[in-house]
Amino acid sequence: MFNDFYAKDTSKKVRAIKRAQGQAGEHLTKPPYGYIVSPTDKKQWIVDEEAAAVVKRIFDLCIGGKGPMQIAKILKEDKVPTAKAYYAEKKGKLFPENPYNWKDSTIVGILERMDYCGHTVNFKSYSKSHKLKKRIPTTKEQQAIFFNTHEAIVEDAVFERVQELRANKRRPTKADRQGLFSGLVYCAD
Repeated sequence: MFNDFYAKDTSKKVRAIKRAQGQAGEHLTKPPYGYIVSPTDKKQWIVDEEAAAVVKRIFDLCIGGKGPMQIAKILKEDKVPTAKAYYAEKKGKLFPENPYNWKDSTIVGILERMDYCGHTVNFKSYSKSHKLKKRIPTTKEQQAIFFNTHEAIVEDAVFERVQELRANKRRPTKADRQGLFSGLVYCAD
């Protein structure tokens, strides 16, 4: 009983500290693929040029009309290491079993992440209790966005264009091309 109270109290204190840091514009997460922590300032992210080139390519492919599954397939065919494989190689750790096996969910995560525009987005999710590990996504209104906190990999206009394209995107057919009436004709049901 006392241990539970202690854990709950500690959790509240840690949350208060993290909330204060987040509202001050500090990064609350590890840097995303394409960035590394600055060796001189641990609170700052700097661009990792090699990984940033892959991120730019992902955005360019999306603007070119490719969806996440198609982009993942292209990266796999071109033998581009996944983020996990890339960081394992950089740190001299054991290489993953499938180093080029990009997942469409990873591509979606990259395409939807505003951090690539040079902005910090805090409080994207929360947990209800210190006992629960499940993260609950927050609404855009609950998130704290701080503009121009680090160097951008992708321009704001490119990011916005990708969001527009993704909002209207329909899955390609088995023949790997968009349906003739995709986005124009809807079922009456």
